[in-house]
Amino acid sequence: MTQSPKVSVCMITYNHEKYIEEAINGVLMQNCDFEIELIIANDCSPDQTNAIVNKIIETHPKGSLIRYYRQEFNVGIIPNFLFALNQCKGEFVAMCEGDDYWITEDKLQKQVDILNSNDNLGLVFTGVQFYYVKENKFVNIPSRIPLDEDQIIQKMLESKFIEFPTTLFRKSILNNAIKVIKPELINAIIGDTRILLETARNSKIYFLNEITTVYRIIDGSASHPVNVDKFILALNDTYLCRRNFVIRYKLNYSWLSNSICNTNRGLINNAFISKKYSNTIKFLKHLIILDSFKYCNWNIFKNKMTGVIWIKLVLSIVGFGVFRQKIK
Repeated sequence: MTQSPKVSVCMITYNHEKYIEEAINGVLMQNCDFEIELIIANDCSPDQTNAIVNKIIETHPKGSLIRYYRQEFNVGIIPNFLFALNQCKGEFVAMCEGDDYWITEDKLQKQVDILNSNDNLGLVFTGVQFYYVKENKFVNIPSRIPLDEDQIIQKMLESKFIEFPTTLFRKSILNNAIKVIKPELINAIIGDTRILLETARNSKIYFLNEITTVYRIIDGSASHPVNVDKFILALNDTYLCRRNFVIRYKLNYSWLSNSICNTNRGLINNAFISKKYSNTIKFLKHLIILDSFKYCNWNIFKNKMTGVIWIKLVLSIVGFGVFRQKIK
């Protein structure tokens, strides 16, 4: 009987022909004293992703570790992700999308050792390096995990400090998180923050203070859309996933203050630099107004919603921002 893998690596991909080989190699280079499997779910990419993956399976010495699935038609990022998770057989599950990659060969070994040593842990994550593709620039991201465990949920609601491709989950904890949020995921854009919040609520998390992963910032990707409608959907869902979490567990509503203000600032800033007034109106129509009054801490609101932001809002409404972009 074939031994079940200790770790399943969940990799979803779509149009990643430029990046997928590096992502796969980062997994296959792992030096472990346990079995791993790499689950790749290709969401019917129209580019050469399929050919590249198949070639690696055929030619790489560790190609047999890969279990590859190609969707017959494009199902969307969240359904493809859930499909990939369902294929994972390991006790632990690591995340790495097809445009990110690992840079240390002992990443999984160290994370598994930590999880094995503490049954209360549901997640181990690491440091990360951002790579801005357009600028061809690497940036090390400082750790922002709070020292006080009691503040983890509050800080995560303010700003996500865990990058998904650095994570290794205990699968039982991950399954419980998915079960809770599954109804939300049907129409969701943001999956990782929902999973991370549920995981942090139901288990302890551990930060391995090493940079093991490169997270690519790609304009036009699912997590960094340039399309106005997709950008608005993603930005609002980033807030909505936090709001649903706070309401579900009857937490302090003021913990949403930063998220509300950051969402409104993002909408106003983009409205101001929009080249079309129709897009300016789209941005401004999605401002979170009612929840600002209901949930915002006044001091946070004053600090975040500065005079410059209010000026940009007024100038956007009268169309000055669009006029300014046309002059440029």
